[in-house]
Amino acid sequence: MPARSVSRVRGIHAAGAVLVAMFGAARLDAQASRLTGRVTDPDGAAVPGATVSLRGTVLRAATGSQGRYTISNVPAGHYTVMARAIGFAPGETEVTIAAGETVTLDLTLTRAPIELAPINVVVGSRARHTAAEELAVPVDVFTADQIAQQGTTETSQILQALAPSVNFPRQSVTDATDIARPFTLRGLSPDHTLVLINGWRRHQTAVLNTFAYGMGAGSSGVDLNSIPSGAIERIEVLRDGASAQYGSDAIAGVVNLVMREGRFDPFLKVDAGRYVTDDYPDDGTTVDINGGIGLGVGRGSLSLFGQFLQRDPTNRAWPDTFVTAGTGLNDIVNPRNGRIIQKRNPVPQPVHHWGDGLERDAQTFANFRLPLNPAGTTELYSFGGYSHRVGTGNGFWRYHDSDRNWPEIYPFGFLPEFRPDVEDYSAAGGMRTRVGGWSLDFGASFGANRFDYNLRNTLNASLGPCLDTPCAPGLDGVLGTADDPGIPNQTRFFAGRLRRTEFLAGLNLSRPLAVGLEEPVNLALGAAFRRETYAIRAGEFASWVAGGHLAQDSSGPAPGGSSVFQGFSPSDATDEDRTNFGAYADLEARLTRQVLADVAGRFETYSDFGERVTGKLALRYQPTPRLVFRGALSTGVRAPGLAQSFFSHRTTNVIGGQFVEVGNFPVDHPAARLFGAKPLKEETSVNLSAGFAFTPRDNLTITVDYYRITIDDRILLGATFADSVSEAILADSGFGSIDGVQFFTNGLDTRTQGVDVTADWRVPVGAEGTLTFTAGVNYTKNEITRVGPLPRILQGTPTTLTSILDLVTKVGIEEERPDWRGTLQGNLAWGRFHALGRASYFGKFASAQPSFTDREEYGAKTLFDAEIGYRFNNVDLSVGVRNLFDTYPDHPKAEFNNNDNTFPWAAASPFGYNGRYLYTRAEMALGW
Repeated sequence: MPARSVSRVRGIHAAGAVLVAMFGAARLDAQASRLTGRVTDPDGAAVPGATVSLRGTVLRAATGSQGRYTISNVPAGHYTVMARAIGFAPGETEVTIAAGETVTLDLTLTRAPIELAPINVVVGSRARHTAAEELAVPVDVFTADQIAQQGTTETSQILQALAPSVNFPRQSVTDATDIARPFTLRGLSPDHTLVLINGWRRHQTAVLNTFAYGMGAGSSGVDLNSIPSGAIERIEVLRDGASAQYGSDAIAGVVNLVMREGRFDPFLKVDAGRYVTDDYPDDGTTVDINGGIGLGVGRGSLSLFGQFLQRDPTNRAWPDTFVTAGTGLNDIVNPRNGRIIQKRNPVPQPVHHWGDGLERDAQTFANFRLPLNPAGTTELYSFGGYSHRVGTGNGFWRYHDSDRNWPEIYPFGFLPEFRPDVEDYSAAGGMRTRVGGWSLDFGASFGANRFDYNLRNTLNASLGPCLDTPCAPGLDGVLGTADDPGIPNQTRFFAGRLRRTEFLAGLNLSRPLAVGLEEPVNLALGAAFRRETYAIRAGEFASWVAGGHLAQDSSGPAPGGSSVFQGFSPSDATDEDRTNFGAYADLEARLTRQVLADVAGRFETYSDFGERVTGKLALRYQPTPRLVFRGALSTGVRAPGLAQSFFSHRTTNVIGGQFVEVGNFPVDHPAARLFGAKPLKEETSVNLSAGFAFTPRDNLTITVDYYRITIDDRILLGATFADSVSEAILADSGFGSIDGVQFFTNGLDTRTQGVDVTADWRVPVGAEGTLTFTAGVNYTKNEITRVGPLPRILQGTPTTLTSILDLVTKVGIEEERPDWRGTLQGNLAWGRFHALGRASYFGKFASAQPSFTDREEYGAKTLFDAEIGYRFNNVDLSVGVRNLFDTYPDHPKAEFNNNDNTFPWAAASPFGYNGRYLYTRAEMALGW
């Protein structure tokens, strides 16, 4: 038996022994102490979804629909019991438990004294609610326990596993998007989802996703992975348009991350794992360490969190049979599995990279709250964090005889590498108080994201084959004249910097009004000022200069600029800003015992394109305690991003298997205006949703929601005008240094329709356990209903283009996400033992890579995950596996859709192509 197989068998036997020991211990502890009880409000009503925990331990439980909880296998001793729930002030009490004793402890939580506190309000309503089920719109609330059970610390990937309406495709060979990967909601672009932290708007990344798979090109999203996962108390996902409530970008919905707060003993979580597949060497080893502590500060608390992540690369590329290293001999490769049958040249294979890059993150976060009076009606709050990331990504292999290589520098050719530095930081703070019957919340926030384009293992071919002395003659072709660059070639470059900042100052007020209804009407008013900046800093001279040296075949000048990503030139550099003022009013009333209505309106004015008014009406009808109907109609708006208006760069694309130089220009650039570019305007939307929530019994809840989203004047990165006709037009107009042009446009209207179905079922297992099943199904269909016409300059010409929408963009919007997504998960908690099993379904999809012109269809797949764990007194140990059966997407079939069989898996795969992942996790409570 091979050594690797022996080690795996030994590992399985060891794991089995551990499980037997854990199972036996669970049986021995069956008579251990228990803490049980009920959590209610001051009126005696149950508080579902409350978290009850014992300070200084990892012991905790969540209350069910009747407010009941049970914590089993509690060691004898004296404990501080803590309880937290949405909309209530945290509560603490003391309890002493003897060995073998069952203690009943009922807890009463008081409502938070400040009624307008975003950290205590479920997103989707400005009124006071204690559970998502009370709202007129669909909201998912995912707890810290659910977050920890997903076998990953990537928040975006966690969201995808928990919410089928979220898509988070894996990416490779997509420039900066390899390192800063965005997520999408309900099939729309990343910038159609608004992200909040503790109810405050989160800034977007500086990266513009020009090559992103699984979405329309030209968007910017929020980097959720820049926040320590251990700092998150819960994630709220509002699956409904909310521009009238929260402002621009909330067309698809809102994601609100609520951060952990209060006093708690230090904790430490350690996750470690790697990909162990059937057909590839083990790789992608990942180690994640995160922890935190909640310190008392006067009447308040200061919570501190930190995280370090180290993820090694994965690679699923197959050998490239065109690599010869000048020997004239290709490697012979099995076309079915990518294994080399006969090695015939000295080049190590695979030469390409198709998978995750290296990632190394360091993250911090702090959350502070300080009540200023004993009643807690006035408090100061602040929160913020800092993160730094180093990552890698790759382009295409440059062959030894390419005009983009010099054999004197890279004899076999080379694989250029992105190695950017990414820095992200934010801070927010304010005061909440009550004045004359009004709850008032005012404060400010600032966020910034910086992305440095550092390149390695590359060169600037136009500077010639010399690394020690200058040998490039300049554009006049004569060495020693004034236009010589005067620098030698190099293999590392600083290719430029992107930076985005956002400052927000806001005031929110709320009060109940008695207008003769059964309950007071909640009135919320607010205003906000926002200032955004976007800047491009030019790269170093060597990264963008055209040195004028002939290519190695002497057919013409070698391409200028650093290979894989030409540096931002001084003409690309920009520093732009804009301001925005918005004001809203929100009125929520219970018209009868059965009917809840919410009306919201918002006015916004932008310094760069004008004003817009949006509105929303939401209704909730509850004919019986177990049945709720809900529906909403709203209008939305999304302002064009500053990056969409001012991004400028010359990019090397691969179209039809050939490298071409394309200018991604702002709409006011002469080359863009030549092809009909116009100033961008805002996108507008109409959102319609309707559904119901049904609880046929106390332990079972089912929800069904239909939605329809139409977007007019949607902004996209338009077609690449790089055919022979466009190239001739550019040359005749004085733009002969580029082969094509691409720019942003309000070029299409779209319609998105779909259905979300969720179910939650809790089943008792004996006296000690609970089995919980959760299921979710999402169907989303995107359709393009209007496309802008072909630019006038191309009409009547023999161009191969038909509109401003190319195949890549059309497929990216309509087909690169699966229409169907589904998850089914079972969680077992029994004494000290816990386990889960999960099936994730990804429907069929299609892909057309930005590098090529082919469209490819891929079939549906189902992935299975499993985890088992055991809780000791202060340590919770778990082992698990994602993608248990090592499932991959289909192989591409089109000749150019897989880079001549070197990229064996679908580029836009919604679940990636890394295969089976094994992991362990330990959570430790470090009592003082």
